[in-house]
Amino acid sequence: MRTAKQRIAKYKAKTDPATVRLKVRAMLPVMKANYAVFADEEVALETRVHDFLDQEQVVLDRFCYLNFAKRLYWKGIKKCSGARLGSYVQREKDKWLARGLDDGVMKKLALDVFGITLA
Repeated sequence: MRTAKQRIAKYKAKTDPATVRLKVRAMLPVMKANYAVFADEEVALETRVHDFLDQEQVVLDRFCYLNFAKRLYWKGIKKCSGARLGSYVQREKDKWLARGLDDGVMKKLALDVFGITLA
C-alpha cells in the first residue's frame, strides 16, 4: 500500500499545470468535433420547435415550450425507448402541464416535431 507521501506526490504530478495543459491540448480537436455535432443537432431542434411555435402562433411561454421539447429530445428520445420512453414523456408532459403549458400545444408539438403521441 502506498504511503500518504506517495499519494500526494502522484496527485501533484497528475495535476501539474503543464501536464494538464498538454492533456487538454491533445483532447481539444476531439472536444471541438464533439461540440460541433452537438451544436448542429441543437440548432436543428430549436429551428424545428420555433417553426412549430410560429405555425401555432404561440407568443407567450415560447421558452417553456422550447425547454419541454429539449427535455423530450435530450433526456427522452436520446436516452430511452419503448415503455420507458413513454413513461418519461408522460411525466414530462404532466410536469410542464402543472407549470401552465397548454396540453393541446404540447401534444401537437410532440407529434409534429418528434412523432410521439402523448396521452
